[in-house]
Amino acid sequence: MTTLRRDIQIIALALLLLSGCSPKYKYVYIEDAPRDKEMAIANNYSTTIFPGDQLYIYTYSQTQIAVQPFNEETREATITDSQQKRVTVKNKDIKGYIVDGNGNIQFPVLGDINTTGLTLDGLAREIEARLIEGRYVKDPLVTVSLMNFRVTVVGEVTKPQLLHGSGNRMTILEALAKCGDVTMDGIRTNVKVIRTNGSAQTIDSIDLTSKTMLNSPYYYLHSGDIVYVEPTYRKKRKAWRDEDWPRYLNMGAQTVRIAYHIVYYYYVINR
Repeated sequence: MTTLRRDIQIIALALLLLSGCSPKYKYVYIEDAPRDKEMAIANNYSTTIFPGDQLYIYTYSQTQIAVQPFNEETREATITDSQQKRVTVKNKDIKGYIVDGNGNIQFPVLGDINTTGLTLDGLAREIEARLIEGRYVKDPLVTVSLMNFRVTVVGEVTKPQLLHGSGNRMTILEALAKCGDVTMDGIRTNVKVIRTNGSAQTIDSIDLTSKTMLNSPYYYLHSGDIVYVEPTYRKKRKAWRDEDWPRYLNMGAQTVRIAYHIVYYYYVINR
């Protein structure tokens, strides 16, 4: 009886050790952040303009007629109708301004404007300065925004997809929420972000369970970012078991069958 009790204790201890060695996954976002306390968040979101960006530019003024040539909505186009008469129509097809490979946009009246190294606000101030300097508009107020802000989210999320934002910024939590959040099989402590800056590309990670996420340069996503949520080891093991285990089982069965025939041939037939 004493021996049986000792064996049970050994088995229980072994099970406890095995459970302690099993992988543990964190599911709670920002679990180490203090509650009911303010935290400073660095303003890390980028509004830097890159080639390929599609920009929407609008100019305001107290004298709206003065800014008509600079706005796509109010800029008039002259066409010829079926009776060969010249008429003017309002432009309703807003295409914006595509930044070319050299970082230039072609702006009405002002001509080429180089955006290299400029932010959206920086470009707005540059256009305002040129309008005033050229005496086109006395009191211009220019706003610039992205028309093609996009982020790709793949991996262990409910609905992987390409997201199109309506503003100039998006946090990684907003992007994940739009995709139905990370699944229970996704690693939240090592979410990878692939970022392209001009001709360079970087890959880094962010820990969604730590408050350090809030000051990460990847908390605010940039246009063109790719977010990848890696599956847990448990999910990988399950995939291996579901997909590869039958193949390995069949290979093992074939090996045993071949070994049996070899043993039978040498030790039974040749005896």
